[in-house]
Amino acid sequence: MKIYLLATALLVIGCKRAEPVLVTADSGGETTNASRNLSRSTPESADTGKLLTCGVTEPPELNDTGVGDLVVGRPVSEVKERCQLLSDTFQRGTEGGQERIIAVLVAGEILSSTVVDGRISRIGVTTPRIRTTDSLGVDTPLQKIAAMRGAQFFPGEDGVYAFVAAHCALSFRFSLPLRPPKGGQWTPAAIATAHGDAAVDRVLVGECRK
Repeated sequence: MKIYLLATALLVIGCKRAEPVLVTADSGGETTNASRNLSRSTPESADTGKLLTCGVTEPPELNDTGVGDLVVGRPVSEVKERCQLLSDTFQRGTEGGQERIIAVLVAGEILSSTVVDGRISRIGVTTPRIRTTDSLGVDTPLQKIAAMRGAQFFPGEDGVYAFVAAHCALSFRFSLPLRPPKGGQWTPAAIATAHGDAAVDRVLVGECRK
């Protein structure tokens, strides 16, 4: 009887330690155990038991290639070996087509990345905790961006995007009216005057603009 109870207890403990389940493109977006394990700062690979830190040490740093081991151009297969993948789905893109989007846990934050031909093509950052070494990121005031060398502002599908010379692969989105003043474009001076209090609400990492 004691042996039976011990075996039952071990079975229950083993069930409670199940690894997070990934959401795949075929899963229909079901809620899985992965969404309930976001608090794990150093998740382990289910295959190797290796800590998946995604190459990040505190504080996490945003640069022109990405964040840690989540970088533009890297195959998804390699990202899975270094970072905790939370979901892998197809979603409708801004131009109406289907895009493959993966969600990755990096330093406790969820970053969504677009995948093309099996490689990371774009990374989206929506948390103010992940910033560049010169402190640019979500919540950065428009006035600060406008005052930087080479600042440019262009209307996009869902807002106005800013680019600066110091970060050729980063674009900073502002939720602002798309149309510039009559007879002109959004110059740094004009947009800072009209919308200087606006703040970045998303940073995209793509290919370097030269």
